[in-house]
Formats: sequence, structure tokens, C-alpha cells
Amino acid sequence: MVKKEADYINKFNQSRDIISQFLITTKEIKKDKNNKPYVEFTLQDKTGSIKARMFTNNCKKRYDNISVNNVYNIVGKIREFPVGSNKFNILIDDIRDSKKYNMDEFKRTAHKLDKHIEYFFNIQKEIKNKDMVKLLSSIFTDEILREKFINAPAAKIHHHNYKGGLIVHTNEVISICLNLCQVYEKLDKDLLITAAILHDIGKIETYDLDENNLITINRKGKLLDHIYIGANMVEQQCERLDINEEVKTKLVHMILSHHGQKELGWGSTVDPLIPEALALHHADDISAKLTKSLDNQ
Repeated sequence: MVKKEADYINKFNQSRDIISQFLITTKEIKKDKNNKPYVEFTLQDKTGSIKARMFTNNCKKRYDNISVNNVYNIVGKIREFPVGSNKFNILIDDIRDSKKYNMDEFKRTAHKLDKHIEYFFNIQKEIKNKDMVKLLSSIFTDEILREKFINAPAAKIHHHNYKGGLIVHTNEVISICLNLCQVYEKLDKDLLITAAILHDIGKIETYDLDENNLITINRKGKLLDHIYIGANMVEQQCERLDINEEVKTKLVHMILSHHGQKELGWGSTVDPLIPEALALHHADDISAKLTKSLDNQ
């Protein structure tokens, strides 16, 4: 079965019927406002992902019969919800097994990855602080680490959840931080951009990709999380390279606090206490939330 151009997720811009193939990446039983259970799925093709809901009297049975990371024929309706929001999901009428499909149609990867790689490494040439230059050079001249960073996703579900998503997200955060430096000239530009480059480096040890670019959170990621992993990686590198203590402390602080205040419950172990840490948190938050919002249009 060959997907028609209009049946790719990035082409969903109006309410209509649909019969097409999708990879199911998540499934969950939820309850509507009347406390009636339904199944919510995340559907994916090579152009993006979309939420889909199935209301049925056999909710648990349908949930049990659907396997995550398999391709299915989906029969249903694309609908704008809420009305007027220009955001779309799918109301599923039926799910059928797919016997024939091309897995390449469902592998998500970064768009124009070469351009993102070029931008990422060119921006590092603008940093003047010698300790930060030495740190970044040491990390990204490691061929294995460099390759992991280029290919890693930024998440399993929430944002930039595809091969190459980490470098795309990182570049967005860098770009936002550069603009903040133009507005707020007292910000330490070298510190902020170096921290932006490294803020999610722990994700290279958090997620695994299989041959079909399907993402799983590995045991290390589940037990330690990317914030701790990344802060620990950077601290060890700084100590090995005898990086200035103040530079090391600020960079580690910014990684540990880039999800905002501890009370938000988003994973930060300390509150952002310096201006650059606050700027990094908001740049990271904008990239994640705005990307998710635009992906849902």
C-alpha cells in the first residue's frame, strides 16, 4: 500500500475521512468527561506524528490487540479539535493489520540534517573563552560521542522525537540564546552559548534508536535521567581538562537548572540562580513547547 501525498501527517489541514497506514508509537487508555474509557494512540509517518482516539465498547480488548511500534491501516476521520484551533487529530473508526508496507515511510529523521550539523559546529567557532573552547573541542572531537550527538533524538514523545532531533532542538536553543544576548547585552554570551550547546548532552546516553529509528528510553536514562547524566559528563570533562573552577561550576549549574525551578517538577535539581541559567531555561522551554504546538497544527 502506497501512501497518497495528502495522507502524510504534515498535510493534515482540514477535516475529512481518511484510510491510510501509520506506525503506532504509543497507546494509553484514558477516560472522557463522562468517565467512559477510550484508547488514545500516537500515530507516526516520516513527516510527523499525530494523536488519535478510538471510542469503543471493547476498549480493553482493542488496547490489548494493538502492538506499539507496528504499522496498521487506520480508518477514521481527521478532525480539527478544538474547532478553530487549526490543530488536528484523528477519530478512529477501525484499525486493521497491515500486511504490506515500506518501513521507510514511517522513519522520522531530522529535515536538512546536514545544515543543522554545519550550523552547530560553525557557532562553536564564535566562542572566545579559551576554557570553553577547549571543553567543546575535547567533547566533539571524540568521534563516537560526536556521532551519537548528531543522531540522537531529543525525546521519546514530547518534542523533537526523531533521529537527529537533539541537534535540531539544540540549534533552536542556541539561536534563541543568541537573540537574547542582543537584547540583554550584560549576558555572558560565551557562557550562555556553551551551556546551550551542552544543556542536553546527557540525552546521548538516555535514548536508544533501533534500525527503524524507533526510540526507547534505556535503563541508564530511566534510572538517572539526562540532566544528571549531562551534568556529570561535563563536570568530569572539566576536571580532566583542568577547566577554570568558576566556568565549570556555572556550566554544571546551568545544566542542572535548565528545566526551571525545582518546584515545577520538571527535573531540575537546583533553581536557575544566575541570569544565563534563567535565559537558558526559557530558551529550552520555548523550543520544546513551540515545536510541539506547531507539530500539532
